[in-house]
Amino acid sequence: MKSRRATIGLYRLLAETNGGVLSGGEASRVLSLSRQGIWKTIKDLEEEGFGIATIPKKGYVLKSCPSYDLAPSLAGSFISPSCPWGEEIYVYDSLSSTQETAKKIGRQSGTDGLVVIAEEQTAGRGRRDRTWVSPKGSGLFFSVYFKPKLPPGRLQLVNLAAGLSVKEAVRALCGLDLSLKWPNDLLADERKVCGILSEASSDSERIKDCCTGMGINVSLADTGKAVETGLENAASLSDFVVQVHRGRLAAVIIENLYRRVAELGTDGGISLLAEYRGSCSTIGRTVLVITEDETFSGKAEEIGDNGELVVRG
Repeated sequence: MKSRRATIGLYRLLAETNGGVLSGGEASRVLSLSRQGIWKTIKDLEEEGFGIATIPKKGYVLKSCPSYDLAPSLAGSFISPSCPWGEEIYVYDSLSSTQETAKKIGRQSGTDGLVVIAEEQTAGRGRRDRTWVSPKGSGLFFSVYFKPKLPPGRLQLVNLAAGLSVKEAVRALCGLDLSLKWPNDLLADERKVCGILSEASSDSERIKDCCTGMGINVSLADTGKAVETGLENAASLSDFVVQVHRGRLAAVIIENLYRRVAELGTDGGISLLAEYRGSCSTIGRTVLVITEDETFSGKAEEIGDNGELVVRG
């Protein structure tokens, strides 16, 4: 595990030269790193598949980047400077759960908008502690730790904001229009592509902190594990689009989520709810409701003001 600040910063500087030379002195000055630190960061980028030429007494030139599918760890490189989230990104090759790790690091550091990404989750989970299968290299698995300015009864709005953020990003980058299934799924051709989980700690007046995790199937079938793990009815973005840049997709989702959470704090969810109600495929359908006390079926009539599903039995 490592923080991505130096790697992301150096990549940005190299990319901004547009094929030119970045001097070690300039990189050292901008990033506040020693020459040795710059050299080590160059090696980190090379290990991730970046082609970087070293020109004696001049500096470094970015020659090539890894394939689109191999760079989810560089999400921070694509986040707009105007978005304060994602300045601190932690990347793991394998992790039990991005959600648990993000909560732990976030509560220790207090960093708003901290992100944890993993290539693989061995104990990923969804709502009601259901297992979320996350084979290595098959998807985009990450969690964002933040501090929304909301009362505790409105946590479900964060989940809806996350769903809309994913939908908007996939449509913009992949040209695919996913449907929203309340409360935390996104579907393509009626098959699950993405699951979302939002958890929070709160007192009687406010949400103290929140962690939203997302699991997006990018190329699940390519791992050969779809049948083995019981995901025969799942779908992947690669079923519908040729190429998915996981790093860029993560960046746009993070930007969208930051904007939407900020809007929740200013308009109380009015615009969010209007958009979600117009996009939710669950409304009008017969659904099965399972609570601790009973199970019943009914018609989903609308999304309430706190993001709840209103069902008439």
